Amino acid sequence: MQAGLNGLAARTSGVMVIASGIDRETMSWKSAVVVTLLLISVVSLAGCTGPSPASPPAPVPLVTTVPATPAPAITTAPVTTAATLAPATPASAPTKTYTFDGTGDSTETFTTATDRTWVFRMSSPAKEIFVVTLKDRNGDTIDVLADASDVYAGTESVTLKAGTYYLDIAADAPWSITVSTG
Repeated sequence: MQAGLNGLAARTSGVMVIASGIDRETMSWKSAVVVTLLLISVVSLAGCTGPSPASPPAPVPLVTTVPATPAPAITTAPVTTAATLAPATPASAPTKTYTFDGTGDSTETFTTATDRTWVFRMSSPAKEIFVVTLKDRNGDTIDVLADASDVYAGTESVTLKAGTYYLDIAADAPWSITVSTG
Protein backbone atom coordinates (compact mmCIF):
# COMPACT_ATOMS: atom_id res chain seq x y z
CA MET A 1 0.00 0.00 0.00
CA GLN A 2 1.28 3.46 -0.89
CA ALA A 3 0.81 6.46 1.33
CA GLY A 4 0.77 9.96 0.02
CA LEU A 5 -0.79 13.36 0.58
CA ASN A 6 -0.19 13.20 4.34
CA GLY A 7 -1.75 9.75 4.60
CA LEU A 8 -4.97 10.73 2.85
CA ALA A 9 -4.49 8.86 -0.40
CA ALA A 10 -4.16 5.11 -0.65
CA ARG A 11 -3.93 2.78 -3.58
CA THR A 12 -5.33 -0.68 -3.24
CA SER A 13 -5.58 -3.12 -6.13
CA GLY A 14 -5.53 -0.42 -8.76
CA VAL A 15 -8.19 1.77 -7.04
CA MET A 16 -7.21 5.02 -5.51
CA VAL A 17 -9.24 6.20 -2.52
CA ILE A 18 -8.78 9.70 -1.23
CA ALA A 19 -10.51 10.17 2.10
CA SER A 20 -9.63 11.12 5.60
CA GLY A 21 -10.63 9.05 8.59
CA ILE A 22 -13.40 11.55 9.39
CA ASP A 23 -14.86 11.26 5.86
CA ARG A 24 -15.08 7.47 6.16
CA GLU A 25 -16.97 7.81 9.42
CA THR A 26 -19.33 10.39 7.88
CA MET A 27 -19.94 8.10 4.91
CA SER A 28 -20.90 5.21 7.19
CA TRP A 29 -23.37 7.49 9.02
CA LYS A 30 -24.87 8.62 5.74
CA SER A 31 -25.29 5.02 4.68
CA ALA A 32 -27.03 4.18 7.94
CA VAL A 33 -29.35 7.21 7.63
CA VAL A 34 -30.26 6.35 4.02
CA VAL A 35 -30.99 2.73 4.91
CA THR A 36 -33.09 3.81 7.91
CA LEU A 37 -35.11 6.28 5.81
CA LEU A 38 -35.73 3.63 3.16
CA LEU A 39 -36.95 1.17 5.79
CA ILE A 40 -39.26 3.78 7.33
CA SER A 41 -40.67 4.63 3.88
CA VAL A 42 -41.30 0.99 3.04
CA VAL A 43 -43.06 0.37 6.37
CA SER A 44 -45.12 3.57 6.03
CA LEU A 45 -46.25 2.77 2.51
CA ALA A 46 -46.97 -0.89 3.20
CA GLY A 47 -50.63 -0.17 4.00
CA CYS A 48 -51.16 2.40 1.22
CA THR A 49 -52.08 -0.07 -1.48
CA GLY A 50 -55.80 0.07 -0.65
CA PRO A 51 -57.99 -2.04 1.53
CA SER A 52 -56.91 -5.59 2.04
CA PRO A 53 -59.24 -8.22 0.66
CA ALA A 54 -61.71 -9.56 3.17
CA SER A 55 -60.81 -12.95 4.45
CA PRO A 56 -63.41 -15.61 3.77
CA PRO A 57 -65.43 -16.74 6.76
CA ALA A 58 -64.22 -19.76 8.64
CA PRO A 59 -65.86 -22.98 7.50
CA VAL A 60 -68.71 -24.25 9.64
CA PRO A 61 -68.42 -27.89 10.62
CA LEU A 62 -71.18 -30.13 9.34
CA VAL A 63 -71.07 -32.35 12.40
CA THR A 64 -70.87 -31.10 15.97
CA THR A 65 -69.66 -33.32 18.76
CA VAL A 66 -71.76 -33.12 21.91
CA PRO A 67 -70.09 -34.11 25.20
CA ALA A 68 -71.58 -37.16 26.91
CA THR A 69 -72.18 -35.31 30.18
CA PRO A 70 -74.03 -32.03 30.12
CA ALA A 71 -72.32 -28.94 31.43
CA PRO A 72 -73.53 -27.74 34.83
CA ALA A 73 -76.36 -25.24 34.69
CA ILE A 74 -75.46 -21.70 35.56
CA THR A 75 -78.01 -19.83 37.59
CA THR A 76 -78.31 -16.11 37.26
CA ALA A 77 -80.55 -13.50 38.73
CA PRO A 78 -83.69 -12.86 36.69
CA VAL A 79 -83.40 -9.98 34.28
CA THR A 80 -86.30 -7.57 33.97
CA THR A 81 -86.62 -5.49 30.83
CA ALA A 82 -89.04 -2.75 30.04
CA ALA A 83 -90.11 -1.93 26.54
CA THR A 84 -91.08 1.56 25.56
CA LEU A 85 -93.54 1.79 22.75
CA ALA A 86 -93.48 4.86 20.57
CA PRO A 87 -96.82 6.03 19.25
CA ALA A 88 -97.47 4.56 15.86
CA THR A 89 -97.08 6.96 12.98
CA PRO A 90 -100.18 6.67 10.84
CA ALA A 91 -99.49 5.78 7.27
CA SER A 92 -100.34 8.71 5.10
CA ALA A 93 -103.41 8.12 3.00
CA PRO A 94 -102.93 8.36 -0.72
CA THR A 95 -103.50 11.73 -2.32
CA LYS A 96 -106.97 12.19 -3.73
CA THR A 97 -107.88 14.82 -6.32
CA TYR A 98 -111.17 16.03 -7.77
CA THR A 99 -111.28 18.41 -10.76
CA PHE A 100 -114.39 20.40 -11.65
CA ASP A 101 -114.77 22.66 -14.71
CA GLY A 102 -117.83 24.53 -15.85
CA THR A 103 -119.53 27.70 -16.97
CA GLY A 104 -122.18 29.40 -14.88
CA ASP A 105 -123.80 28.17 -11.67
CA SER A 106 -123.22 24.61 -10.48
CA THR A 107 -123.17 22.32 -7.45
CA GLU A 108 -120.32 19.79 -7.26
CA THR A 109 -120.03 16.91 -4.76
CA PHE A 110 -116.94 15.25 -3.27
CA THR A 111 -116.29 12.88 -0.37
CA THR A 112 -113.48 12.24 2.09
CA ALA A 113 -113.05 8.91 3.88
CA THR A 114 -110.82 10.31 6.66
CA ASP A 115 -110.27 13.58 8.48
CA ARG A 116 -107.89 15.46 6.18
CA THR A 117 -106.78 18.89 5.07
CA TRP A 118 -108.03 19.68 1.58
CA VAL A 119 -106.58 22.29 -0.77
CA PHE A 120 -108.95 24.13 -3.11
CA ARG A 121 -107.35 25.73 -6.22
CA MET A 122 -109.87 27.93 -7.98
CA SER A 123 -109.80 30.16 -11.03
CA SER A 124 -112.15 32.18 -13.22
CA PRO A 125 -110.55 34.09 -16.12
CA ALA A 126 -113.38 36.56 -16.74
CA LYS A 127 -114.29 39.85 -15.05
CA GLU A 128 -117.54 38.36 -13.80
CA ILE A 129 -119.03 37.12 -10.54
CA PHE A 130 -117.28 34.06 -9.08
CA VAL A 131 -118.40 32.78 -5.65
CA VAL A 132 -117.49 29.35 -4.27
CA THR A 133 -119.15 28.21 -1.03
CA LEU A 134 -118.19 24.96 0.76
CA LYS A 135 -121.19 23.21 2.37
CA ASP A 136 -121.62 20.05 4.46
CA ARG A 137 -124.04 17.21 3.66
CA ASN A 138 -126.88 19.09 5.39
CA GLY A 139 -126.35 22.15 3.19
CA ASP A 140 -124.87 24.25 6.01
CA THR A 141 -122.13 26.68 4.95
CA ILE A 142 -118.65 25.72 6.21
CA ASP A 143 -116.63 28.41 4.40
CA VAL A 144 -116.79 30.87 1.50
CA LEU A 145 -113.71 29.89 -0.49
CA ALA A 146 -113.90 32.58 -3.20
CA ASP A 147 -115.92 35.79 -3.63
CA ALA A 148 -114.81 37.84 -6.62
CA SER A 149 -116.23 40.06 -9.34
CA ASP A 150 -113.00 40.19 -11.34
CA VAL A 151 -110.47 37.74 -12.75
CA TYR A 152 -109.75 35.27 -9.94
CA ALA A 153 -107.03 32.72 -9.15
CA GLY A 154 -106.62 31.59 -5.55
CA THR A 155 -105.98 28.75 -3.14
CA GLU A 156 -107.67 27.93 0.18
CA SER A 157 -107.02 25.09 2.65
CA VAL A 158 -109.71 23.61 4.88
CA THR A 159 -109.54 20.66 7.31
CA LEU A 160 -112.60 18.46 6.87
CA LYS A 161 -113.93 15.47 8.79
CA ALA A 162 -114.83 12.29 6.90
CA GLY A 163 -118.03 12.80 4.96
CA THR A 164 -119.73 14.24 1.87
CA TYR A 165 -119.35 17.91 0.94
CA TYR A 166 -120.70 20.25 -1.72
CA LEU A 167 -119.22 23.17 -3.61
CA ASP A 168 -121.92 25.70 -4.44
CA ILE A 169 -120.59 27.73 -7.38
CA ALA A 170 -122.19 30.98 -8.53
CA ALA A 171 -120.50 32.24 -11.71
CA ASP A 172 -121.27 34.19 -14.87
CA ALA A 173 -118.25 32.84 -16.77
CA PRO A 174 -116.08 29.73 -17.15
CA TRP A 175 -114.36 28.47 -14.00
CA SER A 176 -112.09 25.64 -12.83
CA ILE A 177 -111.67 24.10 -9.36
CA THR A 178 -109.20 21.40 -8.29
CA VAL A 179 -109.70 19.87 -4.84
CA SER A 180 -106.88 17.68 -3.45
CA THR A 181 -105.63 16.34 -0.15
CA GLY A 182 -102.80 18.24 1.55
